[in-house]
Amino acid sequence: MNKKLYIFIFLVSLSFTFFCQSTVSEQGKQIEFSANRVKYVQSKHAQMLIGNVMFKHEGVVITCDSAYRFENNTLEAYDHILIRKGDSLTITGDKLNYDGNKKLATIEGNVTCIEKDMILTTPTMTYDVKNSVASYFGGGTIVNKDNTLTSRSGYYYSTSKMLAFKHNVKLKNSDINMFGDTLLYNTVSKTAFFVGPTNIISKENKLYCEYGWYNTETEKSHLNTRAVIQSKTNELRADSIFYDRKAGYGKAYSCVQIIDTTNKMIIHGQLAEHYENKNISLVTGNPLLIRQFETDSLLITADTLYTERTISKIKDQKDSIYVRAYHHIKIFKKDLQGVADSMTYTTYDSIMILYNNPIMWSDSTQLNAREIRVHTANNSVSSFELLGNAFVIAQEDSLKFNQIKGKEIIGSFYNDTLNRIHVNGNAQVAYYMKNEQKKFIAFNRTDCASIQVFFAAGEMEKITFVNKPVARLIPIKDVKPEEERFKGFNWNPLRKPKDKQSFLNF
Repeated sequence: MNKKLYIFIFLVSLSFTFFCQSTVSEQGKQIEFSANRVKYVQSKHAQMLIGNVMFKHEGVVITCDSAYRFENNTLEAYDHILIRKGDSLTITGDKLNYDGNKKLATIEGNVTCIEKDMILTTPTMTYDVKNSVASYFGGGTIVNKDNTLTSRSGYYYSTSKMLAFKHNVKLKNSDINMFGDTLLYNTVSKTAFFVGPTNIISKENKLYCEYGWYNTETEKSHLNTRAVIQSKTNELRADSIFYDRKAGYGKAYSCVQIIDTTNKMIIHGQLAEHYENKNISLVTGNPLLIRQFETDSLLITADTLYTERTISKIKDQKDSIYVRAYHHIKIFKKDLQGVADSMTYTTYDSIMILYNNPIMWSDSTQLNAREIRVHTANNSVSSFELLGNAFVIAQEDSLKFNQIKGKEIIGSFYNDTLNRIHVNGNAQVAYYMKNEQKKFIAFNRTDCASIQVFFAAGEMEKITFVNKPVARLIPIKDVKPEEERFKGFNWNPLRKPKDKQSFLNF
């Protein structure tokens, strides 16, 4: 045989072999079929199958009333479409286009996909036989036990039992309504995973985040990115929140805010725990409480802040908030500053109580005692009580101090300025006297059972002594250092909170 002709025949044979292999590869396994009647329809270049039609391909069984089987390993099926894969998955519809090469089915008209306790309904569905993935893009509804999910588009991954939803996603059951843009749902664990802005609404509260998960069975959730839990009485915000709805427990992490709009109170911190059923919150990590008034704010910092809400049973009466603060307490208000080791405060009567070496300042006047009680009203401090070894100290110059001491001291304010003090029990007063040129001329020390002191523009104007006062008036040049200060005198200007801004740098 001519050598060139031999090479030509070999190449043609090799090309034909490659072509046949390519054709088989592209077409894949042929679809098996059976029917009551089969005829060839020339106009469609297809076999027409009628009556008890059944197809088998790659583990999928398809039955219908009639169908066309095409030469390119595809088919069209009509009426009472039923697709079965494995023991649990079934898909029904009115019309089917199936590509045996791509292993892809498109079902139209009243489509229903069922796997165990999951039912998906949609006008049109595409089913990837090879990967066991069902998808829709014209709206669909999925019912999984007590949960109903709807969206414009979605995917069901049969192998992993995961659902993926996109656009106008809604999940509803007897407890919640969930709305979002993108959501994944595991039909086994009953857990929804959300990506993008999501709202979860119940009778008790509203949850919001932009990333996280929610278990519809255990009702536990983890909210991330602008996480918010909003109830009728307050709002919890944080970078991340774990929430157990059944237990009524929440734990918030980083950039925490608890907002009480009723009492105009905000608490900031880095870690917070909230017990919903007891109306209790515990905040740590540089906590800051801000109580807002019309023209001013009360700021409180501590190592730990504890709040408890008492629900009012009286119509139109606000709920009251009880606050406890522990360790390294600092207080700032325009007309009042303070420090202590522990503190309590209630919004019901607006009384603040400071314990364990408390000190307070009003302008340049220092107040200290074993226990200090401060009453606020009409956006400002109205009065205070110093209980046990009570001291009021006002600085005259760097070394000279006017002092009031007693077992109990009660003071009142007018227009944010100290205007009167009443001293009960072992009352003592020491003050410097000045001439018209404002020069010191004498030092007065008086002991008495009870004393009334009146102030004008922050300075002592009048003193009234009750029950046999004992007084000493000492010329300024004869005053001895040990006589100038009462026992227990303790001046602490460096501990005074300086300004509002230092509190807000949390």
